[in-house]
Amino acid sequence: MTALSPVDAALEGLRTMRRHPAVVLAWAAFSLVMLPLLGLLAKIVLSEQDRMNLALRQSSADPREILDFVSRLGGVMVLLIMLALVLGAILSGAIMRSVLHPDEKRFAYLRLGREELRLLGVSLITWAAALMVTIIPGGVLALGTALLAGTPAAGWFTFLGGLTVLGLSTWVAVRLSLLAPHAFLSGHIDPRAAWLVTHGQFWRLLGMIAMVIVMCVIVSILGATLSSIVGAVLAGGLEDPIAGGAATSHPRLILALLANLLLAPVFLTLQAVIVTSAPAAALRQLTADPA
Repeated sequence: MTALSPVDAALEGLRTMRRHPAVVLAWAAFSLVMLPLLGLLAKIVLSEQDRMNLALRQSSADPREILDFVSRLGGVMVLLIMLALVLGAILSGAIMRSVLHPDEKRFAYLRLGREELRLLGVSLITWAAALMVTIIPGGVLALGTALLAGTPAAGWFTFLGGLTVLGLSTWVAVRLSLLAPHAFLSGHIDPRAAWLVTHGQFWRLLGMIAMVIVMCVIVSILGATLSSIVGAVLAGGLEDPIAGGAATSHPRLILALLANLLLAPVFLTLQAVIVTSAPAAALRQLTADPA
C-alpha cells in the first residue's frame, strides 16, 4: 500500500473543476433542475405545519422527536428522503466516475445504475453508523446532563461525555470515509475491507478531511458574497426598499431572489465536487500499485 498525501487528495476536487469545467457546469445544471423539483415536491406533499415542524426538528438533539416526526409522516417522508438520496447518489457517482474512471465521459459521467445503487446503500450504512455513534450517544448525553443538572458531577459528565461522543464520531467517520469510493470501485459494499484500507492512515485522512472542510467553508463564503453582490446589483442598491411600496413587490428584489436561488445549487455542486473527489483520490492513492 502506498502512502497517502492528504494535500494531494484534498485538492482533487479543484483539479476536477480545472480538467472538466463543462462537466462541472453540467452537474450544476443537474442540481439546478433537481433541487427545486425536490423542493416543489416537498411543498406539495407536506403541509405548511409539517414544513414548520421539520424546520424545528432539524435543530433538535433528541432523536425521539425526529423519529416521532418521521413515523408520523410515514411513507411521504420516506419517499422524500429516498429521492434526495437517489439524487445525491447520482451526483456523487458522476464525480467519483470522473476521478476513478475518467474515460467514461458520456452524459457528463451521470448515470443511474448499479454503482449509484451501491452509493445509495452506503448512504444508508452511513446514516446507521451516525445513529449508533453520534445521535443515540448524543441523546444519552443530553439526558444525563439534564438528570445531573445542579450536581457537582454535571460539568464533568458533560465535558467528558462530549469529548467521548466527538472522539468516537470522528474516529468512525474517518475510518468509514473511503467506504463510498471503495464500493464504487470494487463493485460491492464491504465495510470491513474499506475500514482496513484506512489502517495506519487515520491522521492523514483526518488532515484531508480538515482541508476539505476549510475549502467548503471558503466556497460557501464566496457563494454568499457573490449572491449578495448580484442581489445588490439587481436590486439597485436598495437605497430605499420601502419607498415604492412593499419590498416584496419590488421587481428587482424578485430578480435578486431568483438570482440567489440560481446561484445556490451551483455552489452546492462545487462543494459536492470537493467533498466527493477527495476520498476517491485518497482511495486511488492507497490502492495504487507501488512503482
